[in-house]
Amino acid sequence: MTKKQQLQASVYTVFALTLGFGMSSMAEETVLEKVETSQNRAQDSVKKAYRGSKNKTCEMINGKLECLGKKAANKARDISDKAKTDAVEAKNKID
Repeated sequence: MTKKQQLQASVYTVFALTLGFGMSSMAEETVLEKVETSQNRAQDSVKKAYRGSKNKTCEMINGKLECLGKKAANKARDISDKAKTDAVEAKNKID
């Protein structure tokens, strides 16, 4: 091999290694992001349980028909919270 070919081979090797390490480090979540995801999921679970208990209490006191609107609104909030958490988690995985 000539010096020029050796130089090209080493440049390609360095480029390939840099690309490989760069891609793996980009896709990795940091510890802070993992903690944030866990915190968001726990918070969503607490909110969902709280809203569920409010729904049950409302049904016991006022009846199912009167609480149907509140129950639907709480279900929409639960779905919204989950979507927000999933979006943050997806963003953290991409970063």
